[in-house]
Amino acid sequence: MYLLESNYQSLETVKKKILVIDDDQALQNLICRFLNYNNYITEGALDGKAARKLLRKLQPDLVILDINLPDETGLNLCQEIRKTNALIVMLSSMDNTNYILEAYAKGVDDYITKPFNLQILKAKIEALLRRYKPSTSKLISNKPLVIKQLKIDLARREVTLAGEVVPLTGLEFDLLHFLASNPNQVWDRAELISSIWNRDDYKGDARKVDIHIGRIRKKIGDHEGHLIKTIWGRGYMFELPDEDQVQLSD
Repeated sequence: MYLLESNYQSLETVKKKILVIDDDQALQNLICRFLNYNNYITEGALDGKAARKLLRKLQPDLVILDINLPDETGLNLCQEIRKTNALIVMLSSMDNTNYILEAYAKGVDDYITKPFNLQILKAKIEALLRRYKPSTSKLISNKPLVIKQLKIDLARREVTLAGEVVPLTGLEFDLLHFLASNPNQVWDRAELISSIWNRDDYKGDARKVDIHIGRIRKKIGDHEGHLIKTIWGRGYMFELPDEDQVQLSD
């Protein structure tokens, strides 16, 4: 069942914009109404065509995306949403592990199976949006990092390779920036989860780290991708030989 509870609490920050894409009008209305009560700005779309128009108009911070749409699949639309800065929460009645992993490979940031509790949806949305808060680590600088042809710009949350924008998800960007900002140090999955999610109580599958690392390597190319080393039995490391240095760009 979809549980709609009355103890709504407002967020402390400026209202975030959420686009709900689902061809179930009743469910879409329920989610939008629930999120509106929780101080979010919401819009709804019933199909891919309407969703594209609202993506341009609303410029959402996060998209809740149904896997089955009348005119296309949510996975197909997901690839287009990935070109924006919006996070993606996918809704589906499919609970097969391989199917869920395929959705993550396509670029979703979280996956929720139907039916679901609206309070759990709210908690997941808040956790995802917290990733956009600037890190307080003294190791992190707002100046872009430049490694070979790779440029990681924290202020713009943008990665370019040889001048071309690399379409990373929010989590992929945070992982890459964290590793590049702390080169030649080994980080295990638990440390990466704690650092990137900024939540010591994270209960997700640690193997998601492996999936995201693999996607980052593929997106930043054969050569730059090899900068992220797998240290078997220990974790991951952004390795820089002596001749290569992370530079801070003006």
